[in-house]
Amino acid sequence: NVRVIIDCSEIFIERPKNLEAQAVTWSDYKSHNTLKFLIGITPTGFISFLSECYGGRASDKFICKDSGFFNFLDLYDDVMADRGFQIQEELMLKFCKLIVPPGKRLKAQMTKAETEKTQKVANLRIHVERAINRLKFFRIFKSSLPITMIHQCDDMVKICAALCNLKPLLFKEATKTNTE
Repeated sequence: NVRVIIDCSEIFIERPKNLEAQAVTWSDYKSHNTLKFLIGITPTGFISFLSECYGGRASDKFICKDSGFFNFLDLYDDVMADRGFQIQEELMLKFCKLIVPPGKRLKAQMTKAETEKTQKVANLRIHVERAINRLKFFRIFKSSLPITMIHQCDDMVKICAALCNLKPLLFKEATKTNTE
């Protein structure tokens, strides 16, 4: 029932001279000025959702709300994400379900069921990381983006994502499901 597997990614940018722009684009996670975007892939590995670029300080929850991601979903869709996405309430309003790996509880060891679920979710979530790596493989994203090109960043990410969708499937299991 998984409709989309989501994650956020960041692109390094040169440090803006404007102090307010520096604050908006600073990413504590990357310790660099960045632009951040939300990417969603189908279970077969195609990029199906891409947000605009936001300053690196923007939260995953804010990007999900502001980008229209929730409007992209249909009733009863399942969304897979990592534990950092705090969007369960918003998804519940759409009658959708958030699938995340089980977190550690107060006990030292996870149950067998929790371990199996974590492994299944991790095996599927790795594909969104692979899609992001494909997208960032383009030379334009290899180094810090000049400030003068920030206004074109949304278009650059969209074009690179479209080119990624023209490449062969991300994983072989997808070909089995597509041919059956």
